[in-house]
Amino acid sequence: MENELKINDDIKILKLDILKKNLKQNWALDTEIWNEEFSHDYRFEDTYLQLSFVLRDFNMNELKHLISITNLFDIKNYNHEISTLINNYIKSCVDYLNHEIDGNTEEYFKKFNKNDNCFSYEKRIKDELNKYNIQYSVFFYGTLRSSQVREAVLGKDISTKMMDTATLKKYKVFKVKDAHYPLIKYTNNEKDIVDGIIAKNLTYEQLITLDKFEGKNYFRQFIKVHTNNNILDAQIYLPKSCLISSEPWNYDDWYKNDMNKFFENEFNLNGVK
Repeated sequence: MENELKINDDIKILKLDILKKNLKQNWALDTEIWNEEFSHDYRFEDTYLQLSFVLRDFNMNELKHLISITNLFDIKNYNHEISTLINNYIKSCVDYLNHEIDGNTEEYFKKFNKNDNCFSYEKRIKDELNKYNIQYSVFFYGTLRSSQVREAVLGKDISTKMMDTATLKKYKVFKVKDAHYPLIKYTNNEKDIVDGIIAKNLTYEQLITLDKFEGKNYFRQFIKVHTNNNILDAQIYLPKSCLISSEPWNYDDWYKNDMNKFFENEFNLNGVK
């Protein structure tokens, strides 16, 4: 019997990233390996290539979350407990597959109880993931400075306790050509200062919702913003090169004259038009 593995490319890449980060492997695997036909007993020379089903019940958002909290380069968000569970899960999977190859799956389940077999580890990772909430900070320089837009995107506005006025140096905001929303550009000029709002302690779910709203033409980048007394780390939505700028953009003018046009013509929860 043969099973053909068909995995979405993005899911495939995320799973491989999780393996790299948690197994400390510096792999350069051909991604086509994920699309080959796998025999029923998963016989491969490299044990870890047997793990095509690693974290098989996780959706894309959960995999992205796992990547962010098992990345040693991001110490603030790093979660040692989940990383340990992932490593134990992978080792347990290898042990399970070796027992399956030898036809001894019953022996495996006698050896490992319901709390430390490969299937229970996956559930424990999910349970820990649900408890672990990274708090994110995002700097709003454009339409999301408006409470009406934030409420429309997130379902309700962000608490005033979680927001503060902030400025960003060496950037300038422009109108997107033929649209009623802006983009931001790095100028490297100290005189250029962008006024905005920093939203703090956002949940991962809120961040994903904002990602969807910003759409395919924007990406998140880490920056430092200035508040009254502090310099804070935050993220910002930068435009991709496909967006063309026109004249400088002013929030107050937009709020007074163009916000309704934005809602009528371009607002879309799955990505601004």
